[in-house]
Amino acid sequence: MSLSTLGQQILISLLTVLIYGLGLPLLFSWVLTIINRNTKQRLATRFGMNSQVYLGALGIVVHESSHLLMALLFGHKITGVRLIKFAHPENQATDPEALTLGYVNHRWNSGNSYQTMGNFFIGFAPILGVSAAIFGLTAWLWPTLFHNWVAFASNPSISTLFQPANNDGNLLVNSIRWLIWAILVTNLSVGGFDLSSADLRNSGAGLSSYIVLLALVGLSAGVLTASLTTWSRTHLIPFYLALSLVVVLSGVVNLIVKWITKEK
Repeated sequence: MSLSTLGQQILISLLTVLIYGLGLPLLFSWVLTIINRNTKQRLATRFGMNSQVYLGALGIVVHESSHLLMALLFGHKITGVRLIKFAHPENQATDPEALTLGYVNHRWNSGNSYQTMGNFFIGFAPILGVSAAIFGLTAWLWPTLFHNWVAFASNPSISTLFQPANNDGNLLVNSIRWLIWAILVTNLSVGGFDLSSADLRNSGAGLSSYIVLLALVGLSAGVLTASLTTWSRTHLIPFYLALSLVVVLSGVVNLIVKWITKEK
């Protein structure tokens, strides 16, 4: 292999890991945060801040649980946890958590690269956690739709999203299951996807370490193999296509909330 070919292979490998490992996660997190922050702001303005708890309790619990599990995975010391709570604006002067609907406080050793890098994943953990919860609920309550999502992720086509139901039960049972699915998915979307400024700051604390790791992976893969790009296309594009369906669901929930909260 010539040096120019090797250099091209390394460059492609580096771009691949940066796009799939950093660029796309940041893009999806940003889009989901923008959509769902608007949803929550509309609810809070129309019905009060704590309406987010009533309409998004499950999402809040999954959001904070995702932070908690990821913090434990990266060896952080947990100093305080509330998976869900009501906001108390009247206590802002004395309580730093007065406006939060849940929190996970943690400490880490700044001299430990693994723990420091973990901050990136801890901050963005709710995007993965809530998405996984939505996919799990869909597989349980609406298996045909889940099958169609999997088919779409493997072979993107509008027709695959609207395949007819097969042996999912009778219409009454299905209607009840679909209604429960809609309520739970709406709840997850309202309460789960909005990354707070604290979440984003926390991720920023681990960003440089994560970029170094990605660069090392990309450089090593570029030197040793040319198959990283093919592997990424095969395994990661379906994942991001599936995540795009979560964005669509969040957009639908946002439109419903806009209609409910519009001025009469």
